Amino acid sequence: MSMKGREVILGILQGGSHTGYEINDILQTRLSHFFDATFGMIYPTLKKLEAEKLVTKQQISQTDRPNKNIYTITKAGQAAFSKAISEPTSDEIFKSDFLMHLYFSQDLPTEQVALFFKEEISRKEAKLATLQAQLATWLENGMTDRQQITFDYGIAYYTATLEVLKKAAKSIAS
Repeated sequence: MSMKGREVILGILQGGSHTGYEINDILQTRLSHFFDATFGMIYPTLKKLEAEKLVTKQQISQTDRPNKNIYTITKAGQAAFSKAISEPTSDEIFKSDFLMHLYFSQDLPTEQVALFFKEEISRKEAKLATLQAQLATWLENGMTDRQQITFDYGIAYYTATLEVLKKAAKSIAS
C-alpha cells in the first residue's frame, strides 16, 4: 500500500504534537525528496483526521496573532498509523517532466535542450543544497538511524543524478 498524506501526517504526529505550519515544515524539508505534498493538502487532511477522531486539536490563543492549533495523534490514530506502516511497500512512482521533454526533443534546437538541462541541473543543485543544509537541524532535533538512511538516499540520488545531467549537458553542447 502506498502511503498517502493522511498516513504521513499521522506518522509525523507519532513523534509529537505539531501545528499545521510545523507539519508543513517537516514535509517541505525532511520529506520533500521522497514525498510530494502541498501546503493546501495539510489542513483538509487534518480536518478529516479530526472528524475521524484520529487526531485532536487544541487551540492556543495568541495576542496580536491568529489562534494557533496544535494537533495530537489519538490512540485510534496510532492504531491506524501502525496498521498503515505495517503494510507492504509499493513500487516507487517516478515522474519527470524534464525526462519527458528530453525523450521527445528530437526536433528541438540544441539550445532549447541545453536550457532544459540547465534548468534541471539548477533544480537538483537547489534540492541537494536544501537537504544538506537541513542535516544539522535534523540531528539537533533527533534523527533516528532509519531517518538518516532516508537523508543519505536523497543525497545519493541528487549527487548521482547531477553527475549524469552534467555529463550529458556537456555532450549536448559539443
